[in-house]
Amino acid sequence: MRALPAVPAAAAPAGAGARPSEEAGLEREVAWAVAARATPPMLPPLRGGELVLLPRRILAEANVSLPVLLRELASHDAAGAVVEEGEAPGQAPLPVLAVVAEAMAPGHDLEGEMNRLLTQRRGELYRAGTDLGRVLAGLTTADAGMGQVLAATAATLGLPAAVLDARGAPLAASGAEAVPPGGGAARGTAPVDRVVVPLAGGEKLWLGPVPRDRLALARLVGERVAVAAEAALARAARARPRGPARAAALAAFLTGGEGATAGPADLGAHVAALGLTVDGAYRVALAAPEWGAAALERRLAPLGPVHDAGKVDGALAALVEVRPASPGAASRSSREPLGRGVGPSAAGTAPATDRGWLALSGVAERAADLPAAAREARYVAALLAAGALPGPTARFDALADLGAFRLLYRHWGTSELDAFAAEALGELPGRDRRGTLRKTLLAYLETGSSHVEAAARLDIHRNTLSYRLKQIATLTGRDPANPETRLLLHLALLAAALPAAPSAG
Repeated sequence: MRALPAVPAAAAPAGAGARPSEEAGLEREVAWAVAARATPPMLPPLRGGELVLLPRRILAEANVSLPVLLRELASHDAAGAVVEEGEAPGQAPLPVLAVVAEAMAPGHDLEGEMNRLLTQRRGELYRAGTDLGRVLAGLTTADAGMGQVLAATAATLGLPAAVLDARGAPLAASGAEAVPPGGGAARGTAPVDRVVVPLAGGEKLWLGPVPRDRLALARLVGERVAVAAEAALARAARARPRGPARAAALAAFLTGGEGATAGPADLGAHVAALGLTVDGAYRVALAAPEWGAAALERRLAPLGPVHDAGKVDGALAALVEVRPASPGAASRSSREPLGRGVGPSAAGTAPATDRGWLALSGVAERAADLPAAAREARYVAALLAAGALPGPTARFDALADLGAFRLLYRHWGTSELDAFAAEALGELPGRDRRGTLRKTLLAYLETGSSHVEAAARLDIHRNTLSYRLKQIATLTGRDPANPETRLLLHLALLAAALPAAPSAG
């Protein structure tokens, strides 16, 4: 037979004039109220959790010291003691409530009044728990997801609810208020106004913020909500996509499809369903198709666990889980450049072409940032495929790999960047159909405006170079030999060379 739910001492009858002598004592739980008697036995048998009333006249008639009696009550796990105003000691081994003298005067049934209120409160808790139990049972029968379970809990009880994974990252929540801002959730440390229930898989259920008058309710229903949450987690694990289906789901998530626009209440559950760690750090990798999936996985494996993500923009896609060597410090191999001498042949397979490339995003510190990281990888991949970067490998967060293209990324696909390039280059793009003049201008600028080096790179005579530069000056309205215009022309050329930005979905 289950024990009756305990009620917080905060539920003591305010009408009796009770006030706490120690704030922390109100967090204790009360099972029943009993009163001391002048005749033996002075106290009934104590089983723990009782709130013991100690009138001044009873203590005087029994000739018992209050400190001694309080130590005795503490040894029997009493929830607290109630004394008359002026009797509360400065320090006590258990919580002490002081009430006005009239509340404990002969003829005033404070004991009966408190027990009536406790019984009433206990009945309210049982009814609320029963109502929630019916709702959760219905959701379990309907194979509801975690988000539905938490939303129903919040709606029924008026208490926000969240489930955090073993590392403290939110998997699902009834709303933004269920997970506090700041680092508390990331560390898995619940604020004091939350009720926490551990789940079987290492996750934690958080209920709250919980007002004091609802603390007992939250503790009572916590186990019921936890059972429903564990069932939802088990269903999600069984329904998790695997193999090609998982790769396709990851590709959709990376490119802004299903789950990418989910709110904080559902994003964690979706990411977990894809088999990713909610607060894990990842890189997105895109490779030319001639790599082959197996060769790509072997090449990326030294950086961390590799997750196949199918294809994105026709390129092979994968996620690399970045594992830090210590808290706050990532491992050397996972965050340094891959090196330029990397191609399909270096991975142990014969290359289908010499133009195999490999693009990596910067580090996404959370799974929620993966769509943004995927866009970085798509940017690098498009530049490599177009020959705008030397390759064969490039990493978005390595300035040596991207150069000025890093600066242009934020404006990729914007009309402002197109307008800038068009105005800076004037008639050059329209008149230079084959791109010869633009190639000449880029070589000239990249060699520091050296006629000798630019002519050698282009394999043309210096007179030919001079003639082309005069044409460029005429078409753009800007002299490439003028130091004040070189940066403008260089950025405009790079902007014009950017491939089209991918669509959002």
